[in-house]
Formats: sequence, structure tokens, C-alpha cells
Amino acid sequence: MSDSEVPVADDTAGPERIDDAEEEANSIRERATDAERKRESRAAAEALNDALGALGGDRMSVVANNLFIGEPQVGTVIGRDNHSGGPDVGFMRSGLVSPSRLDELEKTFVPPPKFEQICERLESHPVSLLRAPEGWGRTATALRALSRQCSAGVNKLSPEVELRSLSIEFSERTGYLLETPEIDQLRSLSEFHLEQLGKRLLEHECRLVVIVDEQVELGSAVHPFVVDCGEPVDVEALVREHLRRHLAEEELGILEYAEVSVLLDLVAHDRLPTRELTELAAQLVEVVKGQADIDDVIARYSAYADSRFRQWFDELDADARPFAIALAVFNKMPLHIVSAAARTLASLIFDAEVDNEDIASVRSVFGVRSVEVLGMVRAQSYRSHEDTVYGRIPVDAVRFEDERVPQRLLEYVWQEYPAAHEVVRDWLRGLGGADDLRVSTRAGVAVGLLSTFEFEHARRLVIEPWADSGRHHEEYAAIGALQFPSLRPELTPLVARMLAAWSRPGQPLARRVTATAALGSTIGQLMPQRAILLLRQAARSSEPDVRDAVCYSMKQLFSIRDMTGTVLRELRRWTASQHRSLRGTGFLCVLQLSFDLSVDTAEGVYPWPVLVWLADESSEHRDDVIVLLARLMQAPYFLPAAYDEIRRWVYLAERDSGLCVPLGRLLVDLEKADQDSGVVPDYLREWADERNGPVAAVDELLKMFESKRMN
Repeated sequence: MSDSEVPVADDTAGPERIDDAEEEANSIRERATDAERKRESRAAAEALNDALGALGGDRMSVVANNLFIGEPQVGTVIGRDNHSGGPDVGFMRSGLVSPSRLDELEKTFVPPPKFEQICERLESHPVSLLRAPEGWGRTATALRALSRQCSAGVNKLSPEVELRSLSIEFSERTGYLLETPEIDQLRSLSEFHLEQLGKRLLEHECRLVVIVDEQVELGSAVHPFVVDCGEPVDVEALVREHLRRHLAEEELGILEYAEVSVLLDLVAHDRLPTRELTELAAQLVEVVKGQADIDDVIARYSAYADSRFRQWFDELDADARPFAIALAVFNKMPLHIVSAAARTLASLIFDAEVDNEDIASVRSVFGVRSVEVLGMVRAQSYRSHEDTVYGRIPVDAVRFEDERVPQRLLEYVWQEYPAAHEVVRDWLRGLGGADDLRVSTRAGVAVGLLSTFEFEHARRLVIEPWADSGRHHEEYAAIGALQFPSLRPELTPLVARMLAAWSRPGQPLARRVTATAALGSTIGQLMPQRAILLLRQAARSSEPDVRDAVCYSMKQLFSIRDMTGTVLRELRRWTASQHRSLRGTGFLCVLQLSFDLSVDTAEGVYPWPVLVWLADESSEHRDDVIVLLARLMQAPYFLPAAYDEIRRWVYLAERDSGLCVPLGRLLVDLEKADQDSGVVPDYLREWADERNGPVAAVDELLKMFESKRMN
């Protein structure tokens, strides 16, 4: 069919169907420009993008339609311990630190950015609470600062030492280090105790550093004694410094190798202590000298990281473990959402583990403080915002310190704890029906990740029940659940066949709607031709919900830069069709593209309607946009909606004068496509006569029409 055709005939419309067709067209116009539908559509797309980003991180990227997740050549690094696993590695737990170890530290120590400030503080204050996260390098930094200040050496105190007792026996000009004392002892410290302790230290010309975990809350009275450590030492700088001791300058190029950069990035997340980084540098020296293979080094650290991860998760207690799993699903979301999900999961775990009905299910409301559980799961809170129906509000959100944790943690639970499958699956299925769209979408994406281990099982037990429910949030959960499987080469064909089967006319309506809406997600980007074909078939439906789903998917695909032209050309095909439903769905899509999507431009004060922006003279899509809008303005039953949308553009141009020129060029061309009927200028004058009408914009636009006639 030629693109020049602008169909006016209807393949099914006769006199007896005119009223029904008009009523349907009115309904379509209302749905196309419904603000609530627009808000939900945008919220659904944003929720899916956020969920994929939070669970997949920045390691998800599409290259030539092949999507790769993660970095399979190197394992995930999670551990945050200050000490290595070997019994003979690292500094002694308590007692005198040997001069040889301090000398070794002096030779290998690379100072963090705020090291000199820490030393100056230690010189002027006898007691300092050094606050930094585990793995920051705080032990090495404290020992190096103390050894510079105290000529008689450094002594590590036993963690059982009671600071409040003031009964510690100090040796002259000696530095003392107390690592991570009990939380209760830290909470009981007061300014008075620390001042008294400082006086005793000064009497002996001693200094004391107490290392405090970042998550521990301290009373305001002791804040003057707290030292903020700032950023840790740069891992590459530290390794480079050690390599310089053993390699020529030209041999330092090993640090530029891609695999070495990946390895250094991983150990930076792991925050290995200085001694272990020194050992890594020694192994890289062996690689340069031909005495070791870089793949072996990477494998060694990957295995070590995996071991630390397993140990970290397995040692979490009954409160921290559900919280860690909930945070993996809801990473970077408000604390109240993560906590509520964690409590639900904890209850399900308790019910699954306790068979004796006589055992009372008692859980303390004030059992674990949030700062403590965040410390245990290697997470942090931060100030964020939450969008509500009444505006944006500030909230406390939580996230893992390492963005690699969420996916790794869920995969680990699924691979290592089969007894937890049913509990976690039921928990996620329930969350898929949550009132909060963000929660249901996150639950769906998590189910999708886990389904890559057992897709058929997840499909039957969770994904299809969501798809068949007819509830919007469960529909979006099902769409989220199909993202990760569609990215796995072995599952992509299966997902494609499944969506094709779901789309058939004989399937339940809710399932067809879900399948149609899913085609606009990552799935459609990976198989665009098949997605467009399935959407074309769905667009022939007379069901409003299916047509809305078609428009949703076409809009998502349109927003992908490489698919904008494909979608516009497909809509030209639809709007030229003799099939009334297909043609009507095409017009509905055009209206929604214009009403829903806008573009920030350098020339505009406000975002511009995307179709006006694409109709710019330099745009490769200009002809497509003009043809589609011209057809919309001439289509029976859609003409009022078309001019309502143009009216909205004109009112926007009244507030943003930069929009007048591109809008005027577009309207002149649309008038020309209508054989210079004069309809557009008449509408402009009518709108200018409205109360508080767009007088200035209309004057400017009419001048452009007059200039066109004179030329």
C-alpha cells in the first residue's frame, strides 16, 4: 500500500455501526490524553529501568543486539575484613607491634589523602577515635601515624580493655591502638571519660587511637574526639608504588592491561589490607618476569573473593540474612520498603523452620537497630527522595556498599540453599501484587534473575499467574520477570515463542495484554522484527486494554534511538491500512507519542513535544512525522483529538517563544498537506480569542503562514 493513501473508508463500518465507531473513537481519544494513564505508563517504564539497573548495575549493556551481564572472567568481590585469612599474615591481635613490622609498614605504606591531617590531629590530641569503614586501611594508617608520633613504639590493646576504667598502664612515649571495641563500650563513653583518659596519656607523652566502625552511632558528647578518615588510598597508586621497587619504568605498563584494570577494580571493592595488596603487587611482578600467568593471578583472587563472600553471608544472623536478601531485591530504595520486605521474609523463614506449633513465635520489635544490621550486611544509608502523588519528599534510602552484591547474593542463595527456594519464591510472588509499583516491578525482576536457573518452574508457579491475574502491578511484575531470561542466549528463543503463544486470540485477555506490553521492554530491543510483527497482530484487536498495551510498547521502542525510524515507518503502515482496528490503534499510538513524550532542547525553556522536535528541517524523521500528523488530522473521529493536541502545542509556545519557529514550520507543512484549506489558521485565531489565549504565539505563527503565502 502506498504511503500517500489517506484512507477514509472503513472495512467494517456501515450505517448501523457509525454510532458504535464514534463512541469507540471518543473513548480512544480520552485514553490517549489521559494524564493518569500517562503517569502510570511513565512510572512503569522508570520502575523497570531502575530495577534492572539496581540488580544488573552498570555492567548491563547492549552491543549489536547481544547483551552481556557482568564480567564472567572475574568473580565478584565482597569481603571487607581488615585481616587476611592466614594465621601468619597481618598485624598481631594485641601486644607490642614489633619494630620489624613497623619498618616493613613504613617501606610499603602509601598514605591516604587525609593522612597528614590525621597525624596533625594525633599530635595535638592524645585521644582520637578514627572512624572509617572496614577494609579502608584504618589499621595500617593508625599504626603508621602512631609510630611517627611515639618514639618508643606501638602497642595494640586487647579489645576487652575497658576505656572507662582508666586503669590502663601506659609506658612512656608509646602509641596505643584499640581496634573496634564492643559497641556497648563505645556508647557508654562520655566526654568526661575521654578527657580524663587524655590527661593520663599526656602525663606519659603517649597517644591512643581507637578504631570505630563507620556504622556505629556515637553520642554527640564524643564527636570532638572523632577523626573522619576521608577517602581510602587509591589501590592503583598503592600497587604502582610497590611495583616501582621491583620493575623498570617501562615495565609498569602492566597496569594498563585490561585484565589488570578489572582485577584492581575488584580488589578496590574488596578493600584488601595493605599487606595483601603488597602480595598482589609481588604476583604482578612475577607476571612481568614471566614467572606467573595473569589468568592464574585473577583466578586466585576470584576464588579468594568467592570464599570471603560465602563466609560473609553464612555468618549473618537470623535478622541480618533476611534483610540482606530484601536489600538485594530493593537496593537503593527507601529504608521503610526494605525493612518491611525483610520482616515479611523473616516471618516466612521462621514459619518454614519451626514445625512445633507449641513454640511461640516471638520476635523483638527492638531487637536489632538499623545501624547495626546495615553494618552486618555491608550496606549504608543515604538521603534520597521519593515521588508521591502530592510531590517529592525526602527519605532515607539504603544500598550495598558494593553494587555487585545484589545479583551475586540472589544467585548464591539460589545455588547454595535449595531449601530456601520455596520460601523466597512465595515471598517474591506476594510482593508482585504490592500496591507500590516499584515494589512489584523489583520483585518481578528478581524472579526473572532466579528463573534463569529454573525457568519452566518459575513460569508455571509465578510468572504466568502474574500475567493471568488481570491486575496491573502483577502484569508489570510478569514483564519484569521476563527481562533476565530474554538476555540469556539459551532462553531468548524460548521467551520469544512463549510471548507469541501468549499473544494468540484464544489466550486469556490478561495474558495477551501482558505479552503485548512486554514487547516494548528489553525483549523487543533484542528481537525488533519479531516484536513489531507481534505488535502489528495485536494492534488489530478491538480490546481497549490490548490496544493500550500496543501503544505502550510502541512508545518504549520509539524511545530507543536506533528504533525511532522503524516505529514511525510501521505507524505509517498501520495508519494507511483498510483494517479499522489496526488503523485506529496506529492513530492512538501517534497521539500517545505526542502527548506522552517530550525532549529537553538547548533552545527551549520547557521540554518540547517529541513530534514537533522530530519535525525539524534537519531531522531524518521529518517526512514520517508530517505524514502521520496529516493523516491524524483528516481521520474520521480522530480529528478533534488531533487539533486538541495542536492547541496544547500552541499554548506551550506562548510560554516558550523558542518553540514558535519549529512549530510554525510544522503547521505550515500540515496545512499544505491539507491542500491549504485554511483550517489550521482558523483554529489558531479561535484559540487566540479564548480567555487568556495564546495571543503572542498565534500572532507569530500567523506571520509564518502569511510569509509562506507571499512566497
